[in-house]
Amino acid sequence: MTQYKPVVILGVIYNSYMETIRFIESIEHCFKKDVKLVLIDNSEITPDQSFMERIQGYDFITYLKTEKNEGYFHGASSGLKYYLETYQVIPQWVIVCNVDIIFDTSLILEKLDSCENIPNLGVIAPAILSSQWKTDYNPFHMNRIPLKKLIFYRIIYSNFMIHNGYLLIHYVKRILKLIFLKKPTYKKSDVNPARNIYAPHGSCIIFNKNYFERGGTLDHISFLFGEEIFVAETAKMLGLNVMYIPDLIVRHYEHSSIGNFISRKINKYYKQSIVNIIDNYYH
Repeated sequence: MTQYKPVVILGVIYNSYMETIRFIESIEHCFKKDVKLVLIDNSEITPDQSFMERIQGYDFITYLKTEKNEGYFHGASSGLKYYLETYQVIPQWVIVCNVDIIFDTSLILEKLDSCENIPNLGVIAPAILSSQWKTDYNPFHMNRIPLKKLIFYRIIYSNFMIHNGYLLIHYVKRILKLIFLKKPTYKKSDVNPARNIYAPHGSCIIFNKNYFERGGTLDHISFLFGEEIFVAETAKMLGLNVMYIPDLIVRHYEHSSIGNFISRKINKYYKQSIVNIIDNYYH
């Protein structure tokens, strides 16, 4: 049996094989050999032989092809269940992420270990630097979202055209911001120190073993979307802290899977997610 590793990364693939190779190379560089990567492939297409040959060259990778698209967190949950059945131990750190990111932090294990003295640590939100928008996606939510704001989102998501119109407005605002700022707006750790937040951005979430030892799971209430609130509410229920740690850096090459605008199918997932959040956490 392969030796137990202190970190397991659950990387969820959806029709993004080129991005997966870049993702793997960053893991190899940042984590060396102290990691186990479980790739959960939710894709509706079949990877080509060159991709399979490439990943088989890494001894720290396990590749799992799902029978159908299980969604983001449900796919990650399948990967974690595989890991727990294989090693019979909860790893010190579980990282759930899409494969359209790369890790960009040297001595990452040392930095994670330095977080162990944080009281009631459950979840870490790293700095997630957007390649498209030149900003840090974390902290995603500093405070719990008011119910009236969620109701507003429910109205927006209720109609496919309204939803895309809303996205278009935000897209234009972001483009204009980039044009007029003319420089990156990445947040710096010296002015944004580590602190407790409500919810981490979903593209990369780092779980301390406390989260699972106290009963937390990855079994999200929705097929897709709303993972951030699910994690925030679970941590809150377990009495655990969600910490923004800007010295842990991830670079995000966003929307490789679903694009800047959405299909009717994706709109339905958004709609169901917001209904599930309101029904489960605000009543």
